[in-house]
Amino acid sequence: MSESKASQESKRGEGVDESTLFSLLGKAHTLEILNEIVTTDKQSIRFGELQDSLELSPNTLSRRLDELVEVGFLERTQYDEIPPRVEYEETEMVNDLTPVFRGLETWMERHGSDQLECS
Repeated sequence: MSESKASQESKRGEGVDESTLFSLLGKAHTLEILNEIVTTDKQSIRFGELQDSLELSPNTLSRRLDELVEVGFLERTQYDEIPPRVEYEETEMVNDLTPVFRGLETWMERHGSDQLECS
């Protein structure tokens, strides 16, 4: 079984600027995807597992994952197998956000959607 890692050196090491961060986090399903990856007990998660868990269209999920890889939040590993297998794992950059996700989870338990009024 041979494996190849996607080269994502573009922004790694440079960090993510505030505008890029909030733009990406504000896109549909980005926070759901990151939360699913950060809170899983596994070291990596497959595309199909994310799709089943989040019930997103393959195109939407693929687009968001590509964006998260591009900014260095995730690492993508593609295995040369049939059928193809692709796995994603969080980078240190996203791992540092874990307390934020835990805090949001706690906040939602206290002030969940049944208590929020959006007009």
